Amino acid sequence: MRSLTQASLLPAVLAGAVLASAAFADQDAQKPVSFALKGGVTHTDNRDSIEDGALRAGVPMKKEDQWSFFIAPVIAFHHEVTDSVKFDAAYAPVYRWYDNCRPGSEKSKLEHTVKADLDLMLSPITEFKVGERFWFSGQKDYFYGSDYNYDPSRPNRLGNDYYENRLRASVKQELSEGGDYVKATGRWRIKRYDDDELADSSDEDEYGARLDLMRVHTKHLTYGLFADYTSWDRCTDSSKYQDMKLDLGVDYATFGAQATWDFYGNGDTYLYGSVGWTRAWYEADDMDDTDAPAMQLELRLFQTKPTQVLGGVRYGRDFSDIYPFSSQLDLAGYVALTQYVGADRDLWFNASLELRNRQYDVEDDLDPTAVRYGYVEALKQANGGKTEYDRDSVYLRLAANYRVNDWLSTAAFYSYEKIDTDSKIGTSYEENVFGLSATLKY
Repeated sequence: MRSLTQASLLPAVLAGAVLASAAFADQDAQKPVSFALKGGVTHTDNRDSIEDGALRAGVPMKKEDQWSFFIAPVIAFHHEVTDSVKFDAAYAPVYRWYDNCRPGSEKSKLEHTVKADLDLMLSPITEFKVGERFWFSGQKDYFYGSDYNYDPSRPNRLGNDYYENRLRASVKQELSEGGDYVKATGRWRIKRYDDDELADSSDEDEYGARLDLMRVHTKHLTYGLFADYTSWDRCTDSSKYQDMKLDLGVDYATFGAQATWDFYGNGDTYLYGSVGWTRAWYEADDMDDTDAPAMQLELRLFQTKPTQVLGGVRYGRDFSDIYPFSSQLDLAGYVALTQYVGADRDLWFNASLELRNRQYDVEDDLDPTAVRYGYVEALKQANGGKTEYDRDSVYLRLAANYRVNDWLSTAAFYSYEKIDTDSKIGTSYEENVFGLSATLKY
């Protein structure tokens, strides 16, 4: 079993750097370090994310509800060396505990969350940004499906400890006094499970790069070209799951044009659109390269408005959410609304909705080796002979936030999620979650 020592030490290292920076900061300036304590409770009516009546070891199961409680001290650091150099960082260990746990699962777990952002103006026309996000999940259980029987002699099989790290950096260079610019962005993400069996089917590596070349035609119209490349793999070379060894990696590149229409010329309300073409090629030797259109359309209204809106639709090929497929076609529509109340904006409400359809084709998205293991035939038998499968989802979230005073704020939320999928392509279920939290700032 691989060690997570380095991963779990990262938050402590960053916290030490924050405290050291604070110790040598200008004592006459505003204190760069802040502390907060956040706590809350959530309730779900579907602890296992299953359908009522789902079979487990041949026995029909019913949905179980569960309460969870958490507490999280937060240390944050903000420092502006000059107007052109800004650094932000935060670290929070999150302790959670649960009632009504499944046999063999842990009643509590510890998570670590870290984020850090650095903004540099290298010159009046050159901007550099880098952001780091790290998350470590402590002991938690996961649902094995219909054929799993809990074995008390192997409790470690229920552990899904993992860490995920995301790093993103960009450089933006203005090309003219009119604001024309070129922007290069790089991103890197890894996800690592501690348990070897789970790592065989769930470890992920992703990295990518994007180049934008934009011309500011008027204060209303900006247009240009983009190129985006992503390399993704679930495990380095191949995966083993239910005795299947499959190559799951996929690389894809998208080339296209994009434009922004700013209605008022002040960056407050604008329409963004892009259209392009994606080509994907696969790690599996027997999989053919595939092509697909890619497009996105968004309306963004935010910044100074008491009402902020983001709505859009996107379509394109992406790496797969579902094992053991390598890729999927993804169609999504989404809208998010934030409404502030009062001159001081101490009260605000959020509502967001996303509708998604993901499509999987055994010819385009799955290593043909799966045929030899009988997996494709099992899919066809479970779905009336079809070779193309759908996974539809609805996600709704409502939230209210109230800042009582400078040191106390409260929040409440409700979320609803429904997954409707063809047989053996993931799990269909509905879940309602409600939560309350409060934050004390020092």
